Amino acid sequence: MKKLTIASLLIMCLLAVCTFDDLLSLHDIKADYVSASVFRYLDIPIPEGLPPWTATSLEWASITVSFILRSVLIAANLVILSILYRKVRKLSDLERKQVLP
Repeated sequence: MKKLTIASLLIMCLLAVCTFDDLLSLHDIKADYVSASVFRYLDIPIPEGLPPWTATSLEWASITVSFILRSVLIAANLVILSILYRKVRKLSDLERKQVLP
């Protein structure tokens, strides 16, 4: 039971890291992202030779990986917590049976 609790805590720490990474990525996207579709929507000529960093492709990839990882970790944590819940419930049932003889 102790190992499952530690695993759940580690998953929660990894989820916190993913959240912080998303915050950093989204902050960078807000500051650097330049979309050609926005130029077209505003009827502004698209500047020639936009630097590649304005696409913020690394940040978008980071958010995508973080979303997938976060989904897997949440599902794993739900499984771990349900196993822990059953074990705790089983222990409390055993304690009640021992007290009632």
